[in-house]
Amino acid sequence: MTLPDVQQTKPTIKRYIHQVGVENIQVPFLLESRSGGFHETIARVSIRTDLSEDQKGVSMSRFHLTLHKYLDKPLKKVLIKDLLDDIRKSQNTGKSYICFKFKIPMMRTSLKSNHIDFPIYYDCKFEGQLEEIIYDGSSKIGAEIPSIFKFYQGVTIQYASYCPCSAELSKDLLNKNSNGFPHAQRSFAKVLVENNSDQYVWLEDIIETVENSIKTLPYPIVKRVDEQEIARIAADNPIFVEDAIRQIANALDEKEYYDWIVKCIHEESIHTSEAISMMWKGVPNGFDSTYYL
Repeated sequence: MTLPDVQQTKPTIKRYIHQVGVENIQVPFLLESRSGGFHETIARVSIRTDLSEDQKGVSMSRFHLTLHKYLDKPLKKVLIKDLLDDIRKSQNTGKSYICFKFKIPMMRTSLKSNHIDFPIYYDCKFEGQLEEIIYDGSSKIGAEIPSIFKFYQGVTIQYASYCPCSAELSKDLLNKNSNGFPHAQRSFAKVLVENNSDQYVWLEDIIETVENSIKTLPYPIVKRVDEQEIARIAADNPIFVEDAIRQIANALDEKEYYDWIVKCIHEESIHTSEAISMMWKGVPNGFDSTYYL
């Protein structure tokens, strides 16, 4: 039985659309773990393509059907490239984009109390972009067209920041025979890296690179002896948002990432606004202030 397909008609207004697609597709998938085996996790997926001025619309079901073929395979850089190519061909477009947002666990050991391990779940994402080198809107399904592939890995890391100014003011009060306590804030570093080499970059390695540069970390299990040790470490490592991002940037520069961008957010405890800072590596045509984290 033949049914009408309005998407095959011509648009009334002929204008090129930069991105059209679907968001918040929830799917299970496998992610290889650095320690061996796989994480079985759930991702929220966004898929988009461009659309030429002569095309009425895309097929929403084709996004899901293309994604379905990859759900039983471990998610990797090369697989995402193949997936993007299939999306482009199925929709007869020149560009395709996909983003997987998910969580991975890493164990955190308490500082003093019996060295108890407990998992922390980190917000992570994979982003892939595939674009024809020259796009004139004339691509055909199944055509072999030269393209540029970009792959990004993102992580969000929580840490604690203890205000250096507040610490000094508290010391001044102590010298004046009074008392004061420095304020602290829950803080986050959002990091996105691009790796152009064939060498695999573990999300766990990116997380550890950031955490090793910021000493004041949170812990799932905190007994009194742990809390005292956390307070001692905090006294040795007060940081403004500017200090934090410079430390992280130095640590990322020691890695062989082609490009990176970082945003630090300090959720202030005595101000009504957040303090933020952003830095990027600065490669030509790389991450810059136009990229939103």
